[in-house]
Amino acid sequence: MSPQNLPDHRTQPDSPDLLAEQAQAWIAWLASGAVEPERMQAFEQWLKQPGHRRAFEYERQLWQAVAQPPVRAHRAPRRRAPRIALAAAAVLALLWVSPDAWLRLRADHRSGSEVVTLALPDGSRAVLDADSAIAVDYDDSERGIRLLRGRAWFEVAPGHAQPFRVRAQGGVVEDIATAFAVADTGHGVDAEVSQGQIRVAATPESGWTYLLAGQRAGFARGGQVLRQADLAPDRIAAWREGELLLDAVPVGAAVDQIARYRAGPTFVRGDLSALSPVNAALRVDQPEQALDALAMSAGLRVTRLPLGVAIVSREAAH
Repeated sequence: MSPQNLPDHRTQPDSPDLLAEQAQAWIAWLASGAVEPERMQAFEQWLKQPGHRRAFEYERQLWQAVAQPPVRAHRAPRRRAPRIALAAAAVLALLWVSPDAWLRLRADHRSGSEVVTLALPDGSRAVLDADSAIAVDYDDSERGIRLLRGRAWFEVAPGHAQPFRVRAQGGVVEDIATAFAVADTGHGVDAEVSQGQIRVAATPESGWTYLLAGQRAGFARGGQVLRQADLAPDRIAAWREGELLLDAVPVGAAVDQIARYRAGPTFVRGDLSALSPVNAALRVDQPEQALDALAMSAGLRVTRLPLGVAIVSREAAH
């Protein structure tokens, strides 16, 4: 079955087997790379129907468990292997062809080149930095957030029995009446407290590390939580107020941070590692001026091309 001929899910409930086939069809379509906006809207409407997101998540997770596929009593064993193979192949193809589409499937909220403020179902507030994404997993046992990309700041609504937890790279950051920021750096996860208290664990089996306002910690996947230098609470997640504070940041990393706020792509030509780290306070709501200011202070040249492309390189030696 292909997404073109899926039935009208609003008029009749679907059986688990049919839902599984529909989810597989959507995965296969997404893996094809032909992800048109109109079809993506149709897919998002399909996801909103009762039971559909759960079915899609199950099929999506099958590829992660190919070595030890889960057993479902109502499914015949002879059907599991083809389904697992299809799900694994389709999802891996999707990751190769269109990683951004794959992120879109998993995320409930995303940001582009601007900072986005969100109201969560329990009255908490989330602020997503540019190029960030989260999934919201609230249920009767917890108010769960998955940080899928980038960084986010949370102001947690009190008075709920369920704990508020943010998961990233296998670890968890749990609120203890607070406001805090969590960042997925690609190499690990950083947690910072702007008020109140949180606790952090790198793995479900590891112990908790408690942090107060102004304190920070980080961990790599499967590693251990390590304390970082404290910051003044008003400097934590300064990007929420449109500020990018760079303290002894390598030039290449500074370019990457500014690039997330630009509407067009940013490319680096050559090696910037020999340049001295930079200290600067820049405005992320004015990314072009921020890039030019960084270039002037760090000895860079910015070449701008059509479609918003910017090429950053070292200034030629005189």
